[in-house]
Amino acid sequence: MAADQKKEKLDLAKNYFLSNNFYGALELFKELDDDDAKNSEIKLLFGITLLRSENYQEAIRVLNEAIKIQPDIHLANHALGSALFMIEDYHGALSAFNREIEINPKYSDSYCDKGYALNELGRYQEAFQAGSLAIKLDPIYADSYNVIAASLNQLDRYDEAMKNALRAIEIDGSKANYFYTQGNIFLNKGNLQDALNSFKTALELKPNYEEASFNKSLIHLRLLDFKTAWRLYENRFATYPKESRSKFITKNFFDKNFDSLGRAFIFKEQGIGDQILFASIFHEIDKKEKVIYLEVNEKLLPVFNRSFKNLKFVTAKNYPKSDTYETTFGIASLPSFFRKNVNSFNIERNSFLKSDKNKTSTFRQKLLSNAPLNKICGISWRSKNETIGKYKNLDLINLKKILGLQGITFVNLQYNPPLEELKLFEAEHKVRIKNFSEVDLFNDVDSLCSLVDACDFVVTISNINAHVAGALGKKTFLLVPFSKGRHWYWHEKTSRSLWYPSVEIFSQTQTGDWKKSINEIKEKIVEEIAYE
Repeated sequence: MAADQKKEKLDLAKNYFLSNNFYGALELFKELDDDDAKNSEIKLLFGITLLRSENYQEAIRVLNEAIKIQPDIHLANHALGSALFMIEDYHGALSAFNREIEINPKYSDSYCDKGYALNELGRYQEAFQAGSLAIKLDPIYADSYNVIAASLNQLDRYDEAMKNALRAIEIDGSKANYFYTQGNIFLNKGNLQDALNSFKTALELKPNYEEASFNKSLIHLRLLDFKTAWRLYENRFATYPKESRSKFITKNFFDKNFDSLGRAFIFKEQGIGDQILFASIFHEIDKKEKVIYLEVNEKLLPVFNRSFKNLKFVTAKNYPKSDTYETTFGIASLPSFFRKNVNSFNIERNSFLKSDKNKTSTFRQKLLSNAPLNKICGISWRSKNETIGKYKNLDLINLKKILGLQGITFVNLQYNPPLEELKLFEAEHKVRIKNFSEVDLFNDVDSLCSLVDACDFVVTISNINAHVAGALGKKTFLLVPFSKGRHWYWHEKTSRSLWYPSVEIFSQTQTGDWKKSINEIKEKIVEEIAYE
């Protein structure tokens, strides 16, 4: 290709790019690249155009070629990082942004996008620092304020986070993700209506913003607005790990009556506790004439098979053949058919799981061997959830007033319990919490069910034990955090669980303060024992 012709085609390709005619630009950049495969500038422009046209894998390939030809070329590593970020390779993106910063240390975009990658990796303090460096280089770069707002929100510095979110919106009020960040801050502060308004604005700016729709659904669920919530809740898959989003889902299943769906395969979602929660609906679909395959965690098979007669429980080891069912969707969609308003929870059944009665009897006999007239209280105070566990967790010392009550035998329901904490508490306060070390409470959920069923009542935070106790109809005193760390199904407007009628909810009135809730539970237990 002649030099003049090449320049003319390159100029035209650039003009196409600037006018967002990416198809035209790509065609010309490909011709130019084919003609001059060693030209790093053309490869860079070609790669950036592929990035803008959302052809991320091809952009990564071309940009790597540009970097191989010219390792110190400006912007190629930043574009590569952006493409890697979009396919959710956050470690790769971070490396690319760091390389761009080494080559081009005054480029604020790289620091900002590095901050976004660090936030995705849960490295919030480093993300804050990267965003702060970006602002030093460009004080009116709105994205940097948003990065800082998102990181401070995760660091529980809500007022500072909101200040930065508002600054980002002040500079550029057209970005949906800025209002999404603002909504998340309001949500963590417990300002649910303000959070709804922020997510509403985000969706007006970007109607297909799945994460904003999902977070909006969680608020509607907490506020018992099920009619609005369930359709929005179908956007939950956007928040799942990448490998969990490829499930085939029957088109338009949501708009149909459940009985019209024919033979169904319902795949598992979320954790064991959530699967128990959704099992509260199983009796309504457990019919002889209905073929329903339900994928569940393997640990739940014994108790589920005992509790439901006709449902076909499967795991990944024995998926049904595709020609044996007509409809497929996730288990978390099941409530959308049967829990459309508060009144739909008013069913006669107080429990829906059955423990192994022989095991239950054995546990109870052992627990009461030294004090046969005592009541048995199961205790659970920790969550292993890495993201929100710290907002739900207690130290045993917090439960001192409850554990000091007379006439009660306390039993540990906590898997992998902190034995040193148990021993120290017993030594200092002369209160023993019995621990069945021979029972694997993590893997043997069936035995956990029997141990919980052996109790007269349970005191627990929001973890699997809350679900097990509720599913068994066991009287349960549940401690839940104020806002951050509070699951949507411990609803905002009720002190008793809709899903588990035997579970009474005691909420923090402010983040981190459990005193009022624990005192209320203590008084309830005292009344309970005195009444009986």
